[in-house]
Amino acid sequence: MKFKSILTLCVLLFWAAFTQVQAQTKKETPEERKARYEKINNAKIAFITDNVKMSTEQAQRFWPIYTEHESRKRELRHKAKQFRDENIGSMTDEQIQAGLESRLANRQRELDAEKEYMERYLRVITPRQLAQFYRAEREFTQLLLQRLQTASK
Repeated sequence: MKFKSILTLCVLLFWAAFTQVQAQTKKETPEERKARYEKINNAKIAFITDNVKMSTEQAQRFWPIYTEHESRKRELRHKAKQFRDENIGSMTDEQIQAGLESRLANRQRELDAEKEYMERYLRVITPRQLAQFYRAEREFTQLLLQRLQTASK
């Protein structure tokens, strides 16, 4: 099992470096960007599924929930970004106060969503697997960032 994890990681790292070099040498079209995102996402799914040791049945039930959760997080982040992008120099104190309160309300919605999805995940995988999932997700992100930094040098 360790060999399989190492092999998956090596393939992922090679692929990430290769795609980064390609992206630097030419402008990506939206289709190419989408394809690159899908490849990274597929590698992430393989990496996490292997590290968490999900059964086939668990993976089939887990990943659609995860995809829905990621979509919801993107939506909430987009709403939060709107206030960050505003020019506070041209806003009144009341508008800024309302924006700050909106930001906190959005963070609460994010927390509520995390709680909701944790409950849904736990209907599919064990608490141990969920803790391993959170760890593997962070590890994957760190590995990807390291690869991108290495490829950009």
